[in-house]
Amino acid sequence: MTEPERADRRAWEGEMFRLLAENVVDYAVFITDPHGIVLSWSKGAERLLGYREDEVLGQSSDIFFTPEDVRTGTPELERDQASRSGRGGDDRWHVRKDGTRFWSAGVETPLWDESGNLRGFAKIMRDRTDVKRLEEADRERERQLELLTNHVPVLIAHCDADRRYKYVNRPYAARLHRTPSEVAGQTIRDVLGEAAYASIEPHVEAVLRGERVEFEVEVTYEGAQGTQIMRCAYDPEFDDEGRVTGFVAAIVNVTESQLARNALRETEERLRTLSDNLPRGAIYQLLAEPTGHRRFLYISAGIEPLIGVTPAEILADASALYDQIHADDRPRILELEDAALRGLATLDCESRLWTRWGSIVWVHCRSAPRRLSTGQIMWEGIFMDVTARKEAEQALREADRRKDEFLAMLAHELRNPLAPIRNAAQILRLVGMADPRIERSTAIIERQVQHMSRLVDDLLDVSRITSGKIKLQKGRVDVAPIVWRALETARPLLDARKHEIAIELPTEPVWVYADPTRLTQMIENLLTNAAKYTEERGHITIAVERAGDTVSIRVRDTGIGIPQEMLTRVFDLFTQVDRSLARSEGGLGIGLTLVKNIAEMHGGTVEARSEGRGKGSEFIVRLPILPEAKPQAGAGASAASHPTASRRILLVDDNPDVAESLSMLLRIAGHEVHTVHDGPAALEAARTFRPEVVLLDIGLPGMNGYEVARRLRQDPDQGQAILVALTGYGHDEDRRRTKEAGFSAHLVKPVDLVKLDAILASVGASTSAHSLPKS
Repeated sequence: MTEPERADRRAWEGEMFRLLAENVVDYAVFITDPHGIVLSWSKGAERLLGYREDEVLGQSSDIFFTPEDVRTGTPELERDQASRSGRGGDDRWHVRKDGTRFWSAGVETPLWDESGNLRGFAKIMRDRTDVKRLEEADRERERQLELLTNHVPVLIAHCDADRRYKYVNRPYAARLHRTPSEVAGQTIRDVLGEAAYASIEPHVEAVLRGERVEFEVEVTYEGAQGTQIMRCAYDPEFDDEGRVTGFVAAIVNVTESQLARNALRETEERLRTLSDNLPRGAIYQLLAEPTGHRRFLYISAGIEPLIGVTPAEILADASALYDQIHADDRPRILELEDAALRGLATLDCESRLWTRWGSIVWVHCRSAPRRLSTGQIMWEGIFMDVTARKEAEQALREADRRKDEFLAMLAHELRNPLAPIRNAAQILRLVGMADPRIERSTAIIERQVQHMSRLVDDLLDVSRITSGKIKLQKGRVDVAPIVWRALETARPLLDARKHEIAIELPTEPVWVYADPTRLTQMIENLLTNAAKYTEERGHITIAVERAGDTVSIRVRDTGIGIPQEMLTRVFDLFTQVDRSLARSEGGLGIGLTLVKNIAEMHGGTVEARSEGRGKGSEFIVRLPILPEAKPQAGAGASAASHPTASRRILLVDDNPDVAESLSMLLRIAGHEVHTVHDGPAALEAARTFRPEVVLLDIGLPGMNGYEVARRLRQDPDQGQAILVALTGYGHDEDRRRTKEAGFSAHLVKPVDLVKLDAILASVGASTSAHSLPKS
């Protein structure tokens, strides 16, 4: 090809590129020099990025990148990648002229001349924000699905038409002693084994034919699980053309309830037959005379199967129905009727009725009165049997009670192993070994035990507070001392992470009507939250500001910040913004839930603010304030402390590690200690050792701590000994029981040695239980 021909060819190619750039408006096509300066522009680029050609030529293409990408050198990295590999990926967020962001799917290509010199870069971009949003939405849906399915007591599996697992939730995999990833991709037969698969194969075949299947089956698992009874529901999955592509299985293990269900089956069948054939309600018309006399004009036949009284009996004499009202409910019902009559208001109430068979049913009565021209009042209404709902409500209350018992047991079982760990750490500290490694290890153990104890306390508190079982001990409280107390409690974590703390308090007292303990807990949780979610050497500010009739308690930090979509969700139970950072300090995602509930229990509010990730966060608690008042005389004065003299202490605990470690601590403190591990041994040791103080575990085998305490109190020779309960249970009900059993104090494991020392120090002053420090 001659030089003129090459020139013509280049001119033709340039014209073709110009036409391409001018006519392809869905793509931004432009050229930069080797340093990213824009040399050419297209209509597609103007449409996508918003700049006119005269505005952008000669400008750096860095203006299309986000500020954070510019700070990290992304534009230069992209050009370097394109130069080295021939292609620079440009799939990332970009910025238009008006500041809006869009997700670009693009590429940057180097332009080399015939001599191998880099002349610039050609860049092609396309707006794929919609695809990016869909991908993010899909990921969020997947995350929410996993969050939901992993926390329900149901085994869930998604299988394809080839009978391979596509997804299983965590409980399903745990039943098989595997992880979800280990199950996914395998066949049902390979995972369950031949015997188990054979028992469900007909149902799998049915659901893959497009049928919805519900069944209960005995499945024999290979290994230690043996035979399990599973209640299963299989739902087919269809594609757009109606073909079965797989199925979803929801499975509940009902093995433990099988005997009970067998016993109830006949009763349920009889009740079902009865409910299908007998109405459980009645419609009525009742005439109320001005004299107070009541007369039924009509009542439907449904009343007879409900309470056993016939309509004829009630029409003849209204007392045939009124006499069936439970005696405890009758005054209330008559009073409600009279009030409704006076105001011609709707009567809406529930009461118990005796039946002719000697049983009680709950009835919901709703009736509207209207005045007749005769001056009489006509009631027209309906009776509905709500016994089942009432029983369900009682079952819910019982389930809630069992939940509280479970949490208390969980706390007890968690606190028991913490006690010897804390004691051992205290022993190491008291022995005073010079090795700095031991000192650091001791400090680590103490911090982690304290943190674990706090998690247990928070878990119990959030359950009790959210269910309304916490009684606040409110009084007139100045906010500033509460802030200092919370700072003192949170100080170990703040210091460990080397945070700088700024405190802004008003010069005058700000009084609120609050429970000081819960208020301290709320502020401490905010400080702990700020410490955990702020990188080391961060800045945390706590400020108290008075504005009108409210006081604001603000905790600001320079931490990781909170995404906008999480600002209202951070107060939800078990919610964490950034789990990777929180894991360094642990946590269950309940601290902010406690903050919200405590604030609301005090008539206040809490608000979270943040400009986004990496920009810190601020939590604002607002509480109503009280008029200024002087504190009561003597408030805040601390009791005089007394040095602890040597005591004769009987330690009773069935856990050898707890007993040995605590006895070592007490001996190091100069006390004479005798240790036993059960109730009978404790009674025998009390007679021979004659202790001044008995540290008594409640959960002893055989004869428990309550019985030991009662027997010691009945022994005249032991009547003056101070009994201190050691237990993993710390609810008000537990403290009441120990007090009734004769204990002078109640300590929750792991034992707070400061509280124990205060109790021992008080023994010399008085042996009265009322004189001991509150534990």
